[in-house]
Amino acid sequence: MLAVWDGRRCTPARSRSAAGALLLERLDAQRSLRDLPVGAAIVIAGRLLRRLAIPAPTGVRTLTDHAADMDRLLRARWAQLGRPFGRRLLDAVLETARSAKHSQERLLVNWDLHYENVLAGEREPWLVIDPKVVAGDPAFGLAQLLWTRLEEIEDGSGVDHVFQLLVEAAEIDPISARAWTILRLVDYWLWALSVGFTEDPALRDPGGPASLTLDPGQVGEIRSRRCACRRCGWGG
Repeated sequence: MLAVWDGRRCTPARSRSAAGALLLERLDAQRSLRDLPVGAAIVIAGRLLRRLAIPAPTGVRTLTDHAADMDRLLRARWAQLGRPFGRRLLDAVLETARSAKHSQERLLVNWDLHYENVLAGEREPWLVIDPKVVAGDPAFGLAQLLWTRLEEIEDGSGVDHVFQLLVEAAEIDPISARAWTILRLVDYWLWALSVGFTEDPALRDPGGPASLTLDPGQVGEIRSRRCACRRCGWGG
């Protein structure tokens, strides 16, 4: 997959050694987007996501297939965990998952894009490492950029403002961005409850990424927000 991007703001595959090892570009592991203020970091990350959203090659798993699996898994976990939130929210995220089959988007989406996976480089100021991809709507790749620094965002300019910065930088439809972000938040929430977590495990590691507290009010609060500018569609 690195070869497909050919160094387009992602660590490129330079060559292979005689032993078959993949040789990559050297980056500064001590400098990531985590070191920048969240407002600046999220704009850089959004632009990177857009730049990497190129037509997917044959053989990449589609978001349609991935979303179909999520549909089944979300439904099962919700029931197994005693219906930890209302049916209305579950139905909303399942509808988003099913909508993938109607999308014509077949772009590479790095769904594991977060601040610590963007390192400082020499050829480019910032480069993405360790991408995990599906072929589909780039809006599927936004969620971690919001939840991994959520406390900073809420303590600063707020979720609405940072969400608007992100969708504008990534050139993504805000309605689609909102829907896929809520789906991924709910997916993460149910997974965490299924393994016994009540908060983001990264909070237990001060050096790790922050910080989605997984209580029932959090997703509901995010779902109910409405941007003051009335343009971005947040809160619907």
